[in-house]
Amino acid sequence: MPPHRSAPVHSAPSDSPRTLSAQRMIAGLSLWWLASPVAFVLSTVVGLGSRDRDPLWEAVSVVLLWSGVGGVVVAPAVGLLIAFRVRQRPARRRFAVMGAVSLVVCVLALLFWQFAMECAPGQVC
Repeated sequence: MPPHRSAPVHSAPSDSPRTLSAQRMIAGLSLWWLASPVAFVLSTVVGLGSRDRDPLWEAVSVVLLWSGVGGVVVAPAVGLLIAFRVRQRPARRRFAVMGAVSLVVCVLALLFWQFAMECAPGQVC
């Protein structure tokens, strides 16, 4: 077979330190997004469980709540930017889906909040 028709020789992919750090960031942001529902549940449990209103447990509840909110809102947006920057198509798709799911969850939470606040406590609707 002539040399110009031979199969191309592919070398092993050389991952630069920049690409490796971007892959670690993508993995970390994905895990943060996956852990955000757990943070919401723990925030609710800690918030409702501290009946004596201990400032330490209220602070823990607030930190868990904001960690969950950050995971839902910030992780897909930053992950999508990083995936576009390093040109990783599977990561772009994953973060686009994560953003869509987060948007739906946020809209449903806002609807629930609106309907829950419709009647004041103690009043007949």
